[in-house]
Amino acid sequence: MAKKKLSHTARILQKLLQGETLISSDVFASNTNQYFNHIKNQGIELIEWNDPTEGRHLKRKLNMTEENIERAKNHLKKLSGTLDAAGSH
Repeated sequence: MAKKKLSHTARILQKLLQGETLISSDVFASNTNQYFNHIKNQGIELIEWNDPTEGRHLKRKLNMTEENIERAKNHLKKLSGTLDAAGSH
């Protein structure tokens, strides 16, 4: 069985769950801010800040609370097709 290709949003969530800090230029897609907005619109909290010495892009990382991590994992499962919208496997 072929491995399902993950969306940009799913790849971003994977990296955030691994504790990585990302900026929009780390994601090789057009209009990358839309992916971060989609994640936030799912109730997943991102910590965002700007380091003026490193350019104008916002840095983002996942707020690593248990509830937020669970929310991010569940959304990643939905995106990868292993969890339906009702929350069933």
